[in-house]
Amino acid sequence: MASGVSRLKEKGCIVTGAGAGIGLAVARAFASEGASVLVNDIDEDAAARAAASIVSDGGRAVSNAAPIGSVDSADALLEEALSAFGTVDVLVNNAGVLRDRMLHNMSEEDWDTVLNVHLKGTWACGRALVRHWRPLAKAEAEEGRVLHRKIINVASASGLMGAAGQSNYAAAKMGVVGLTKTWAKELGRLAINVNAIAPAALTNMIEPLLKDPDMAEKRLARFALGRYGTPEEIAPTFVFLASKDADYITGQVLCVDGGLVI
Repeated sequence: MASGVSRLKEKGCIVTGAGAGIGLAVARAFASEGASVLVNDIDEDAAARAAASIVSDGGRAVSNAAPIGSVDSADALLEEALSAFGTVDVLVNNAGVLRDRMLHNMSEEDWDTVLNVHLKGTWACGRALVRHWRPLAKAEAEEGRVLHRKIINVASASGLMGAAGQSNYAAAKMGVVGLTKTWAKELGRLAINVNAIAPAALTNMIEPLLKDPDMAEKRLARFALGRYGTPEEIAPTFVFLASKDADYITGQVLCVDGGLVI
């Protein structure tokens, strides 16, 4: 599955929420660049199919169905990746859910579910990886070596501008931006780069929002390019941030969204 460039050769990568959509496109793009990928998704069958598709194309991947949102799941995710690949160099925090409701209709469960997956899940996975990476980075520094490791969080236009009906999602994604910038400041001296991507692509999670033709037209009118992107158009930016080409970029939020956030 090599692309001929292999910018991620010998890298171990974890991509959460990678059974479909943007996560799957990122996992496949990473594998095409030579990475070994742990494909996580709460849908066990989707994760298995995604990993199998990578392997059938000549890449290296394993699947994992841990539910993102707890310290135990994050620790298990790391352990499985290390067991499979021996190294983890890149974490993509992509897992997510929607429970859209206007404020007066939003239940406590709607709030907790979205915050747990998007915000606590990102925090827990980041915590697990950094606990593993810190001693490695310190030992490398003592030897005069610098090896960059990468965390790429998934933000959203809702987390940058707010969105009616998405108090939970917007708050979670704004929190992810806060984690990204804070971690970049905390971890830079360890050569751990932390960035976020705010994508806009037509995925299974977005399609229900477009069932109403009038609402769909209004949503599309917000895009400078007049359309949603595809997951495959989003994935190259993840590859870039995961690669050596982005070793001097940290604490940034890149909008890959067809001009939605301008």
